[in-house]
Amino acid sequence: MKWLLALIMLLIVLPEIAPRAYADQGTGTVVLQIQGYGTVHGQLENATIHGNNSVTMLLVVNDTLQTSQGSLPLEASGMFNGVRNNSTLSGTINDVQGKIAVCVLFSCNNVYFDGQGNWTGILDASSMGRGNLAGVVTITNSPYSQMPQGQSIPTDGSWTANFATPLPEFNSDAGLLILAIISVSLVVRRKHRGNRAESR
Repeated sequence: MKWLLALIMLLIVLPEIAPRAYADQGTGTVVLQIQGYGTVHGQLENATIHGNNSVTMLLVVNDTLQTSQGSLPLEASGMFNGVRNNSTLSGTINDVQGKIAVCVLFSCNNVYFDGQGNWTGILDASSMGRGNLAGVVTITNSPYSQMPQGQSIPTDGSWTANFATPLPEFNSDAGLLILAIISVSLVVRRKHRGNRAESR
């Protein structure tokens, strides 16, 4: 019966340990200046510095680009991938894909683009990061001569993020987990020895 209770306690402890491995989900903001078109604002989601010092952030943009042709809704997503070196952060921006909704008279169409770039930044003691980015957006599909397919547009900007990082208490949680496993093992071994002794 004791080994069953120990096993139940272990199953209760496990779900409590896992969520505390990282701080609250990291979030941030980004400002992108698209040369010749204007500025858009976006979010950085799941901003995380992992235990191996790799850094990941999900870029999400859902804003309106203010241009001389009017307001153009813009949606985009991409990934920030990088590394932490002490208080310095750096990496690449990958898999950027998006669209701009353009309306001329009574006809509206989407202009599709992809992009890539690089980012750098610094991290303070409270896991707050900030920095700059630079890249290129390339039009991949467009019905408009003003935004021709293949056109590359320089883009730069800035970002800030409150990163989720492995918490110091994770080490004590890991110790608790190990202790729980050892306890269950000892109880099971003792129970097994008891059964063998009774069978004799």
